[in-house]
Formats: sequence, C-alpha cells, structure tokens
Amino acid sequence: MSPPLLLFQNSPRVKRYFAGIAEALPHRRVVVVRVGARLSWSDPDPGLIEEIIDYGIRRKEARPHYGSRRLGFCRRLYALAARLHLSHVRRTIRRVRPGAVGVWGGNAVDARAVVVGARMEGVPCFQFENGFLPDTTQMDLEGVNVEGSVPDEPEFYRRYRSSPDPERPLPEGLLARDSRYPKTCSDRISLPDRFVFAPFQVALDSQVLLHSPWIQDMRGFFQVVVEALERWGDVGLHVVFKEHPSCPWRYPDLHRKAAERSRVHFANGNSTEELIRGSRGTVTLNSTAGVEALLMDRPVLALGRAVYGISGVASTAESSRQVGRWVASVAAEAPPPSPLRESYLRYLMEEYLLPGRHQAPGPEHYAAIEARLLALESARSPDRERVGTVPDPGGGSHRAPSS
Repeated sequence: MSPPLLLFQNSPRVKRYFAGIAEALPHRRVVVVRVGARLSWSDPDPGLIEEIIDYGIRRKEARPHYGSRRLGFCRRLYALAARLHLSHVRRTIRRVRPGAVGVWGGNAVDARAVVVGARMEGVPCFQFENGFLPDTTQMDLEGVNVEGSVPDEPEFYRRYRSSPDPERPLPEGLLARDSRYPKTCSDRISLPDRFVFAPFQVALDSQVLLHSPWIQDMRGFFQVVVEALERWGDVGLHVVFKEHPSCPWRYPDLHRKAAERSRVHFANGNSTEELIRGSRGTVTLNSTAGVEALLMDRPVLALGRAVYGISGVASTAESSRQVGRWVASVAAEAPPPSPLRESYLRYLMEEYLLPGRHQAPGPEHYAAIEARLLALESARSPDRERVGTVPDPGGGSHRAPSS
C-alpha cells in the first residue's frame, strides 16, 4: 500500500478541488485537512519565519496607505500566524506520515508554512496553481511559475523529442477572462493597424512583488513601454494596454496620460485574444499572456522573470534600452526569431502541465496526478529500474533528449 497523500487546503475552492482528487483516486489514501494553527513550545528559526511571511509583508509594503506602525503590527501578526501554521503542519505530517504533501500556491503565509513544514520533515511537497496554457493546471515539487521545474536551458528544447498526441493538440484559442471589478474607460476600442500589446499584471501579485527586479509596479511598466515606443518605435506603431481583469486597483492617471498621446491606448473592453492576435508582438512583465502570445506565434518580450524567458523562445529585457531595441525590431517587422517556441509549448502541454482546469477536472486530469505520484514513488524507491526516462522535478518524467 502506497503511503498516503496529504493535501492541505486553505480556501473553499481548494477544498472542493482536493476533495475531488481524494474521490477520484480510490486506490490511494488521500487525506485532506485545513491549514490550521497549533501552539508549540519550541521557537522555529527566525529565518524560516521570514521566509514564510516574506510575500505577505511585501504585499502590505506595496500599499501606499500603510505606515511604519501599521506595518510593524502586521509583521508581528504574520509572524505569530506563521509559527502556529508551521507547528500544525509539522504535527499533521508526523501523524499522517504521508509519502507526499500538496498545497495550492505557495507564497501566502499559510501555503508557505506547508512548503517549509514539509521540507523540515523531509517530505516532498507538490504545489498546485493555475496552468499557463489554457485549460491546464500546474503540479510541481519545486514551486509554481518561474519558481518551478520548467527547464530554462535552450539546449533542452533543441534536443526535446516531442510525440504530439493528435487528441491533445496545442490550444488554438484562449479561455475568456471575466472581469471581477468594474473598470473605468472599459469600452471596446477600434484597434490601430500596427501595435504592440502590453497587458498589466495584478498589482500585488507575486509575479510583480517577487519576480520583477527592475520594474516595481504597473506605473513603472507603463512608463518604460511608452518611452520605448516614443523613442524607438516608428510613427505608425502604437501600444495598447489592458488592465488585468482580476485587479481591483485603478489607474485613472495612466488613462489621462494615454489620452494625451495619439499612439497610446487602453482597451479594457477588448478580449485578450483579440489584442494578442491583432498585435505585432506582446510586451509584458511576466504575465500568462506571454505564453498565450507564443501560442499565437507572436513575438514576446518579458521585462520580469518569466517562465518563458528563455533564449529562442521569448526575448527578455533588463533595461529601457533593451526594451527599445525590441520595439524597434517589431516596428521594422524583424522581431527576434523564436526557433524553440514550438518545442517549449509541446513540452508544457505533453509533459509538464496537468490537462484540465482545477475548476472542472476530468478523468485525464486525475490520471495525470496519479502518474506524478507513481513517478515520485518510483524515483524514491531504492530498487527502481531506469528505462530511458529522466525523473522530472515536477513529479512526472520526460523523454530523455537524444545525444
């Protein structure tokens, strides 16, 4: 009998998803518990507490109305929550004795406590998150998005041997994103003939706060892109921004600045798919829209640490000058080539991502989860056989590149 799978849920949505996993894997014991709190007489290492609360504190620091006194109170409160969650997680792991642990996300205080607690107890921890291809989900032992196990070496994709499944081709369209918040200036616009698309990120998302080394927020993103357009783009090239449909923050000041310029626009009412397909390229911090643009064979420029920021797949920039060079190449209709684009997308679809969204998982989704668990058990078994596969840190396996 395989050791149990222990899943820590921290919201009603995740509870439903994890309960579905437990029901769909009848031959495996799956234990679903809420991330709780438990007093402990021992004090964990302060460095571990800082690791657990880091993202939460960064979110507070990014709010302009939080003063030093309020931030100090939040830090003390978060540190207490981290200690209580960590104690509960470790105690639960010792009681259940699982072969693996799972949690949704991994940066919020409760989720990070699961990741740290599992590491302290020597138990592998799968982190789940929305997939960055349409209708997919992430399940990775190393983390999610750019923190995960997606190979970042171009050579891997040059040598990757794809065996496309005719029943599971690359997606041809995107899933529509419903807006969670009413927006100002949200009407559809008539798009210019030649433009680059620049989607915003959620202001307090980990992609901005943890993985954007040189652009601190969406106002900085707006400024860099507009300056690049006006300095290096030809007079016929425009830029179209779109605010993230799940972000509650408003940018009326940026709308006013855009209205003062003839080649800068906001198109909150236009669909992301329409904007990508109509563009000459997509410039983004590290949004999922970058992968979606790759699906539509559009050049992509990432300004932050992105899971697709791989030479031969997409371009990256760490300065305004590099952004300008990319804009100039797009304006000249000679964008940097992306010869590894299809290999990268094939790897994501065929090997890395679970098929199906967590909101509506089907038999193929659950079968892929079971395959990850079996691969982990095989990799950890002292007498496992090696039969031409390479263990994947994400929990599965991928075909070994040819030599």
